[in-house]
Amino acid sequence: MKVREKRLQNDFKALSELVDNAGGTLAIISKSGNPPYQYVIEYRCRGIERLQGNDPVFRTTHQVEISLGSNYPKQKPDAKFLTPIFHPNVWPKLDICLGNSWTMAETLPELVIRIGKIIQYAYDITNLNSPANAVAKNWAEQNRRRFPVDTQTFKSQIEWEDKRVNISFQDF
Repeated sequence: MKVREKRLQNDFKALSELVDNAGGTLAIISKSGNPPYQYVIEYRCRGIERLQGNDPVFRTTHQVEISLGSNYPKQKPDAKFLTPIFHPNVWPKLDICLGNSWTMAETLPELVIRIGKIIQYAYDITNLNSPANAVAKNWAEQNRRRFPVDTQTFKSQIEWEDKRVNISFQDF
């Protein structure tokens, strides 16, 4: 079995465990491939859909499509919101800016948690220095006291081969 296929298998197993242990706050809506290389993940947490005046309009269900390309894990995945979101690190066409620091060591469950933190405007993930959405950046700079907009955590004990790893929002 090729390295990519083994990684995709491990990612699917670990993501399934994360979802199973997330208490209904995460769901795999769809997946493509065997092993899967494309997912639609549903997040059930609070995020900002848009502004009404200067006030956020919240939404509590978000869907994200994650595509693990042919050069994954060497190359970062593509991630795009399928539902509206207002965030400085999300491009107007809803592509998620994952930054330039992708490392092969980041697992799919860790990426899923990182995107959850983006939705919630977590302090340690929200990057105002390199915004994808300037309007959202300006609003966020003036409204930092409102963050995070949710503190929902997704916890799981994930097993990789013979190694157990505990991950949660607080780890990132």
